[in-house]
Amino acid sequence: MWKLASLRRVIEAAVPDLARDPERLIVMAAEGAAVSTLAGGLSFVYQYTAAITVLDYTGHTDALFVPILAWARVHQSELLDNPAGRRIEFDVDHLNTAAVDIGIRVPLTERAIVKADPDHETRYHVSHPPEPCHPGGQCLPEHWELWLQDVKLAEWDIPLPDEKARFAL
Repeated sequence: MWKLASLRRVIEAAVPDLARDPERLIVMAAEGAAVSTLAGGLSFVYQYTAAITVLDYTGHTDALFVPILAWARVHQSELLDNPAGRRIEFDVDHLNTAAVDIGIRVPLTERAIVKADPDHETRYHVSHPPEPCHPGGQCLPEHWELWLQDVKLAEWDIPLPDEKARFAL
C-alpha cells in the first residue's frame, strides 16, 4: 500500500517537526478490505482508511489539512469529486492550552491488477497502476506553500507518481 508512505512523506515535508520527531506521526491502514468481483481474473481493489495520528501538535491545523487535501487531489481525486464522500474526518484531543493530539481519517483505494502469465499456467503477475490524471489537472509535479496572513505555515512538494515521472513532459 504505497499511498500510506506517500501521504506520510507529504505531511513530514509540510511539518518538518514531525520528520525530526517521527514517533509523533503515525500513519497506518484501518478498516481495510480487498474487494474483488472475480470478473475476468483475480484483480482487486484495496479499500481502507488512512488513519493518521499526530501527537503533541502545537502548529496550525491548516498546515496538516491543506497538504492532505492537495495530496488527495492528485492521488485520490475521486474523494474530492464525490459530493457524498467529500469528507476527511478528524478528532482532536486537547492536551493543554497549546498542544493537541489529532486523529485524521482519509478513505483510500488502490488497484491491484492480477494477470495470468501466458507462458506458465500457475503463475500470475500483479501490478499497481497509477491513479488517472484528474480531468482539468496539470499532471505535473507540484510545489506548494501555505501562508496565513504573513506567516508561512507549511511548504511541500507533490511529485509525480513514479510511473508518470519516467516520461518526458
